Amino acid sequence: MDKYIFKKRQSLSNNDCKHVIHLLDKSEVIKNPRGYDYVNGSFRSIEYNFLKSILLNGVSEYIKKHPYLEFKYNPYVKMMIDNHFMIKKFLPGEFYGCTGTSEPSEAEHMEEGPFGSEGEKRILAWIIYLNDIKNKGGTCFPQQNFTTKPRAGDLYIWPAGWTHSHYGIPAPKEKKYFISGWFYLVKC
Repeated sequence: MDKYIFKKRQSLSNNDCKHVIHLLDKSEVIKNPRGYDYVNGSFRSIEYNFLKSILLNGVSEYIKKHPYLEFKYNPYVKMMIDNHFMIKKFLPGEFYGCTGTSEPSEAEHMEEGPFGSEGEKRILAWIIYLNDIKNKGGTCFPQQNFTTKPRAGDLYIWPAGWTHSHYGIPAPKEKKYFISGWFYLVKC
C-alpha cells in the first residue's frame, strides 16, 4: 500500500456501523445523478457527533507519519475537519459516476475540489466503510496500484490531490455503504 494512504482497521465498531446504516435507511435519501443515494451528515448533529473523535484520532495517527501536516513552520495555515460529510449507499452494480460512464475507471476523480468561501482547500480525503463486501466493491487508486477491501469500520485517509486519483469498483451482488468527507487547509 502507498505510504500516503492510511488505513485503520475497525476504527468504527460493527454496532456503530449498523447504527449509521440504519440512520441512512430510515432517512429521506437524495438521489445523486452520479449513481448513488446519500444523506448529508454533520458532526454537529447529536446522531453523528461520535464520529468526529474517531476521525480526529485517525488523522492524528496520519500526521505522526507525515509531520509536515502539523504546519509548524507556517503559522498562517492549519488543518481542520469539514463538519459536513456524506453517508452513501450504492445498490449492487452501482459505482460513483455510473449514470454517465460505462466503466468504473471512466469515473476516476480526485477530491481536491475548489476553494471554499473562506479560502479553505481540501487537503485530505477520508472514507469509513460501513459493511463488509465479499466480492469487489473497493476503491481503486490506479497510480498506486492499490484497491481497498471494504470491511465494516475500516477508515482510510489519503491526499486529496491528483496524485491520489481514484474510482469506486461496484459490488456486483451486494449493497455498499460508507461515509466520506474531507480535511481542509484553512488560513489562520
